[in-house]
Amino acid sequence: MGANFIEIEKALIQSALSVDNTTPASFPNKELKDTPDGLWLQFNNVRSESNPATLGDAGEDNHLGFFQIDINYPANKGSKAVLEKADQFSSYYTAGKSLVYNAQEVKVLSCSLSPGRYVGGYYRTSLTVNYYARTTRS
Repeated sequence: MGANFIEIEKALIQSALSVDNTTPASFPNKELKDTPDGLWLQFNNVRSESNPATLGDAGEDNHLGFFQIDINYPANKGSKAVLEKADQFSSYYTAGKSLVYNAQEVKVLSCSLSPGRYVGGYYRTSLTVNYYARTTRS
């Protein structure tokens, strides 16, 4: 079966779109063509080191990482819309939640929100969803 990096990422992105599929969003290696005047999202999957969970050719590997959802809003327009969107996502990504794409399961470990900051004329806060996934070697 192998590592299934694509299915892990698809489980994460599909889960985010199940929470909100109407707000404009950019995806890993696929930027928005035009930056919106209002709220917009940016999804990033940041993988960590993969480690063996069991030994042998048919063993299993653990894949740790975090899924970052950047919530962007025009600068100097307040933080209410950003925090409401963060609440919407954080209520979905609870510890222990299973995200599945095809047969690949991804488990949410935790979810936290960064302080707000200004990036490129936007106020941004990042929701970090820590996860792990287990795959079978073969």
